[in-house]
Amino acid sequence: MPSDSTIQVRINELSQLIHQYNYVYYCANTADAGADNFDNETYDSLLNELKTLENKFPELRLEDSPTLKVNAEPNTALPSRKHQLPMLSLGNVYSLDELKSWTAGVQKLLGGQKPEYVCELKIDGVAVSVIYRNGILTAGVTRGDGSEGEEITANIKTINCLPLKIKTGPNLEVRGEVYLPSNNFAALNQQRLKTGEPPFKNPRNAAAGSVRLLDSTETRRRRLAVFVYTIAEGLPHETHAENLEFLRQQEFPVNPETKTVSSIEEVLEYCRYWEEHKEELPYDIDGIVLKVNSLKQQRQLGFTAKSPRWATAFKFTAEQAFSVLREVEIGVGRTGNLTPVALLDPVELNGTIVARATLHNYDQVERFNLHLGDHVTLEKGGEIIPKIVAVDPTLRTPDAQKIEAPLTCPACDTLAFRPQGEVEWRCPNRVCPAQQKEQILHFVSRRAMDIDTIGPALIEQLLSKNFLKNAADLYLLSHEDLSGLERMADKSAANVLSSIEKSKKCELAQFIHALGIANVGEKTAGILAQHFGTLERLMSGTADALEKVEAIGPVIADSIIDFFQDQQQLQLITDFLERGVSPAEVIIQEIIDSPFNGKIIVLTGTLSEPRDVWKKRLVQAGANVTGSVSKKTDFVLAGENAGSKLEKADKFAVKVIDEEMAHALLSQVKSFVTAE
Repeated sequence: MPSDSTIQVRINELSQLIHQYNYVYYCANTADAGADNFDNETYDSLLNELKTLENKFPELRLEDSPTLKVNAEPNTALPSRKHQLPMLSLGNVYSLDELKSWTAGVQKLLGGQKPEYVCELKIDGVAVSVIYRNGILTAGVTRGDGSEGEEITANIKTINCLPLKIKTGPNLEVRGEVYLPSNNFAALNQQRLKTGEPPFKNPRNAAAGSVRLLDSTETRRRRLAVFVYTIAEGLPHETHAENLEFLRQQEFPVNPETKTVSSIEEVLEYCRYWEEHKEELPYDIDGIVLKVNSLKQQRQLGFTAKSPRWATAFKFTAEQAFSVLREVEIGVGRTGNLTPVALLDPVELNGTIVARATLHNYDQVERFNLHLGDHVTLEKGGEIIPKIVAVDPTLRTPDAQKIEAPLTCPACDTLAFRPQGEVEWRCPNRVCPAQQKEQILHFVSRRAMDIDTIGPALIEQLLSKNFLKNAADLYLLSHEDLSGLERMADKSAANVLSSIEKSKKCELAQFIHALGIANVGEKTAGILAQHFGTLERLMSGTADALEKVEAIGPVIADSIIDFFQDQQQLQLITDFLERGVSPAEVIIQEIIDSPFNGKIIVLTGTLSEPRDVWKKRLVQAGANVTGSVSKKTDFVLAGENAGSKLEKADKFAVKVIDEEMAHALLSQVKSFVTAE
């Protein structure tokens, strides 16, 4: 019998051979890459030998064994996982002129420097993050909402392109796009038709469904692929292009069409070429991603709240379709907004059947002079939301009915009104059933109170049986109320009640957001929670006190005051608190002494960190950060390539400081914390 050491050597040899086969067969992009040196019979023989050895000697199996890509027990659920670094979406441009404006803006922010750019094909797939610890693939996570996604590790390991073990570096996190190659998509749909299943509309939908399957053996059968396009952790080089080359050396699949360019003319040429030749590719793309190559310049440019300033996506010309407008449905939002939705003759657009399109508001309806029966042109805004972009009045019949703003709410028949200076028509009835349903849906949503066992169907049942009138009634539900509902067994009822009970202990920002105050979203709720610390302090805040808070202007301040002066809303909050909802107090840092307390500061030039970071830091130290230099300005914080604001600072004898000096002054801040 061979010794353990001999068997281990053979297992190592087999694993290396199979990994090499997987890489060459699935990831190589040239005809002479060596794929012809392997045949399926040889591959199957090697794989079966490895499986046999691992079954007999499981203690000798390698952590990155290629059999892990083949065998995996079906999951029962996909757990969520927070991203250490958010997966932000990219801003979009829709024309070459917009792209030129974007590059001009980048150059201006860099103080006139002309950056290099990396042009990449925008793969039409599913964004994922793949995490390696000690060189071993340990997790795969979908993008989700950008801050948290679903863990799909077993499914990610079925993608033969992706290395289970990397050559160098203990920890690495890469991001990429999982996609379904065109030939694999066609084969998958043929198989589905044979088995009586409906075919997928497009490869993106198929890929999205495949990465979230609970049985990873089925995911493997679908033969997904991936292109890795960036490193989120473990950056070895100071340019994006060098880091992509590093990924290639680690045998990650990097798109071979990626190109580094030094001028806007080359960028435009790249975009034009691939818009014309995209059909020649063996996978779908829907645009071009443009990134500043230098990581130092990326840091200088920083981020907006939603996307990096150093990258954008040029979207190819939107596909259009033509249809007929048959009816307008009015949607009632949680704050009473009445939103028109066009009901259309079904038509295919970007691989999906479209029968509805947003009309945004009745000002938009008036601009198009829309009538029932109109022949309209449709596009998908950003490839997602169908919208009407044109109407052909020459095909309109003489008796066509013009679409007018509603006189009453379609849900409760209350007279509709339009607030002065606004474009939205509203239902003023706070107890409108349609508003109540939307408010409850918002209240239980993940970004609010996160009661994930309650969805639209259950809410509709509870409202129809009068078990709910508002969100506070959720905390009165009993097992008896729930167990008699359709598709609600004892265990399901217990899970719902458990989730409701768990939600009682919540963060203050969660609760503020869940209340559904007009103009107060998740970010603003967080700012209010950090500033006021308790619900009571927020509720008693004056207009002046609110407008002193960063990002709170007169409109938001008025919305908050109106909300907390409404007797129905006050009663609702009382009901929440009496029924056990307990928003946690926020620890507030109070400034005792600070060189910046009450000082007016202006930021200028390119700073080493995003301006939003500096602004938050200085505001927390008691400063008032403004946009222009005047006699009242106390400090100008200047970075590289500072412009005219320095001249004004000199004119008004304003003290100019750099980042090093600002950090030194911040170190002198004395504060204490309180949870009033």
